[in-house]
Amino acid sequence: MKKFAALILIASLIITVFSGCDEIKTVIEDEPVGVSNISDKKEGTLKLAYSKADMLDPFTSTMSANLQIMGLVYDGLYKLNKNYEPIPVIAKSSIVSGTTVNVTLDSAVFSDGTAITANDVVYSFEQARYSPNYSTRLQNFVQASISSSNMLVFTLEAADPYALSCLTFPIVKYGSEGELPVGSGRYVPQISGESTYLVVNTKKSNFNPAIKTIMLVPVRDSSSIESSLEIGNTGFYYNDLGSGSYMRINAQTTDMGINNFVYLGFNSESEFFSNASLRQAVNLAINRNEIVTTAFQGHARAAYSPFNPDWYALVSKDLVLSVDLPKAEELIAQSEIDITSKEISLLVNKDNQFKLETAEFIKGYLEKIGFTVNLKAYASDYYIEAVELGSYDMYIGEIRLSPNMDLFPIFGGDVSYGIDPLCDSAARYNQFLNGKCELMDFVNTFNEDLPLIPLCYRNAAASYTNSMQGEFQSCDGDVFYNIEKWSFK
Repeated sequence: MKKFAALILIASLIITVFSGCDEIKTVIEDEPVGVSNISDKKEGTLKLAYSKADMLDPFTSTMSANLQIMGLVYDGLYKLNKNYEPIPVIAKSSIVSGTTVNVTLDSAVFSDGTAITANDVVYSFEQARYSPNYSTRLQNFVQASISSSNMLVFTLEAADPYALSCLTFPIVKYGSEGELPVGSGRYVPQISGESTYLVVNTKKSNFNPAIKTIMLVPVRDSSSIESSLEIGNTGFYYNDLGSGSYMRINAQTTDMGINNFVYLGFNSESEFFSNASLRQAVNLAINRNEIVTTAFQGHARAAYSPFNPDWYALVSKDLVLSVDLPKAEELIAQSEIDITSKEISLLVNKDNQFKLETAEFIKGYLEKIGFTVNLKAYASDYYIEAVELGSYDMYIGEIRLSPNMDLFPIFGGDVSYGIDPLCDSAARYNQFLNGKCELMDFVNTFNEDLPLIPLCYRNAAASYTNSMQGEFQSCDGDVFYNIEKWSFK
């Protein structure tokens, strides 16, 4: 479990991803059939980077750029907007009741004109649940069974009122295998010689984009994509900012919220932080706005609960907490613990500049209220090892949550370092999932208990060539969310 947990930490972008700046030399040589002068912007052709060495398969692709392209070729039962709200696509309606999810399909067709049936959905579900791209969000799904040609039932292991947000896996035609199985998305893949491109899916209703053709330009690796945009080889670049730094590039760039939760973790066995009053004191001393605007250079959103502040279930709630140093000092006095008796350790991955600066800010905040803080800034490998061994009083952590905002990885799961699995928050969360209390009942319990302190949710950056125009709306579930509104100047 420890080895697996380390992998989860890495996959959750706690460590740094290093990027190079290799120049792009590989270009598309062949033109797609029926399309001439593909470099002419008036033809409505967008060029996207992809890895030719990686499979163009929604279930086996590993490169981020390829997975983004898959979102143009395949639809799910639902898609997510920027608030992680499930919007029906292939599904017509659904009922979530306890551990059962009943789904009725709409009258949708694949790009080859054949109808999408429950059989196709079950086939796709079986592919997705064993795919590293979708297995995490589907880990609570036990099986999918067919009720009729357009109705099916998903069985959950545990109740989840937000299970529909996980039904975004690609639906492919039954029996489709290998590269580019048949889908029903906005574009259809075609191959001409050595060239791969996407054309508008004429079977897709209510989709008439200015961009009619998308050329896929091979690149060596992820580090090449940024330079590919800057030299004009491609027209789009997505940077999840997991490296912990951001450099401006010569392109139009917009921030987009992602579901990466950054928090201050406690060691529940710590002499100090086994005490709820001291955890509350730390919470009141932290200036999240300063962390977001300065440490993260504005590429984050302050969090006052463990859930994404953009999440539709909480979007109307006022959870903002102001810094209150006098109240923090009062809580310290109430704890009757001498916080000057020893120094506390704060562990951070020094390879991530966003988090290193966050840790330095937190050290300063805590010293204002009387703590003595020893900042332990370790390289990635040593940082992970120290977290696993519990060699800290506090640490800066990060986890990417599933679209349904499942907190299981924190309460007893693979990244629950330092948290007491029997804490009040864990018990209250189980009650919420089982319909025995409301969402805000859990949030209020969490904010009193504070097994960890929410700091922020990170942003990613989406960049577009300067020759493009439109209202660019990329979101976590689909970086090409409103591509139908994109065009060239």
